[in-house]
Amino acid sequence: MSTLYSSATTHKTHTLRDGRSLGYAEYGDPEGKPMFHFHGYLGSRLEASVSDEAAAKVGVRLIGIDRPGMGLSDFQPGRQILDWPDDVVQLANTLEIDSFAVEGVSGGGPYALACAYQVPDRLTACGIVAGLGPIDLLGTEGMILGNRVRFFVARRISWLLRAIWWLDIGRYRRHTQDEKKIKELSLKFWKGLPEAGRNALGDPELGTFYIAQMLEALLQGSRGPAHDAKLYVQPWGFKLEDVTFNNVYLWHGERDVNVPVSMGLAMAKAIPHCQARFYPGETHLLVAYNHMEEIMEAMIS
Repeated sequence: MSTLYSSATTHKTHTLRDGRSLGYAEYGDPEGKPMFHFHGYLGSRLEASVSDEAAAKVGVRLIGIDRPGMGLSDFQPGRQILDWPDDVVQLANTLEIDSFAVEGVSGGGPYALACAYQVPDRLTACGIVAGLGPIDLLGTEGMILGNRVRFFVARRISWLLRAIWWLDIGRYRRHTQDEKKIKELSLKFWKGLPEAGRNALGDPELGTFYIAQMLEALLQGSRGPAHDAKLYVQPWGFKLEDVTFNNVYLWHGERDVNVPVSMGLAMAKAIPHCQARFYPGETHLLVAYNHMEEIMEAMIS
């Protein structure tokens, strides 16, 4: 976790063709095989920090990117999910990376699949870790109440979600250096998770990490995260069946109540060449936390 706020590696920006800034952070092995990390909802480029040690051990150059309107990335009016691959390719070109893997955790999953659909010629692998599926087709049954409420609001009165995120967590931005306050917020925010998830996020280090990187997502306010939610609940612009890229991997916990395992099973069935693994005892965030070394090894093999 010590690399979370190291400015030399985590506060980088790239100027895109349209003038927008794209924030990114680098972890792992600087000479390793390149892999772009797409953060969850609500998240930021700093989320990739949790996989720093695993990436270094496996030999992965892990690059976390802020989506538009979150962290250091400028908001992009009218953005769609299929706009994302072009941002990623522009960053890859600037970093002189010809081919790369992508992995999306939770709400980053749709964006990883968008890359597999739109720029398969640039990819070596696509990984979906506890990934969100198309809500317009699969619904929200089995999700924790907070997620169902947010997606309901995103579908019908999306502007209200900005206020909800600010009240839930954004107003605590000034407490980013107060570990006691962050721990309290962590326990409050994750209330309702299965016991394994609550215990992990009650750990001072891990709980502080997740809340800190979520606060980073609200650096510019809640407009970006609210727009992200709106994109999740509408058609993505492509069908799962049309993702014909050969190296798609999916990992999901069977005790996940943020993104229910039924969603992971449906995605694994719909994506033509998907190689899936389900963990009987794991909850949402713990799939990435406990198994990232294994996940990365599979993706770069």
